[in-house]
Amino acid sequence: MADDVNSAVWKRLFGDYSDAFLDHACQPRNVGSLPDADVHVDVSGLCGDSIEIWLKECSGRVEEITFIPKGCEGTIACGSAVTELARGKSIEEAAGINAALIEEYLEGLTQEHKHCAQLAAAALYRALAEIIRKTRSK
Repeated sequence: MADDVNSAVWKRLFGDYSDAFLDHACQPRNVGSLPDADVHVDVSGLCGDSIEIWLKECSGRVEEITFIPKGCEGTIACGSAVTELARGKSIEEAAGINAALIEEYLEGLTQEHKHCAQLAAAALYRALAEIIRKTRSK
């Protein structure tokens, strides 16, 4: 009986969120600015949330990546996930990170948070595009 009550309370408070989602929403990784970043982008979603990303590249790889979310727990979790997924990857590998991969990494998203994964992927793509543009102009 107590387990049923605890389960009901948990579902009422946190919905159908996965443990991975809750972990990244409550304890996001790589939050903050990066003073010596090679690029800084700020991308807003249709919902009004936004994600700022700072990215430092070294030898064609994502050496450091940080973010600051402005929005709901979905935006926080997806921003955290995208930085974890991109760190250490080559620019080409990082460009393969999409909303579906972010959702898989977080072990699923509720319908109302699927757009947050798209926002996080869009912010990453914009940062990568800026890195590519800068390296081509050198």
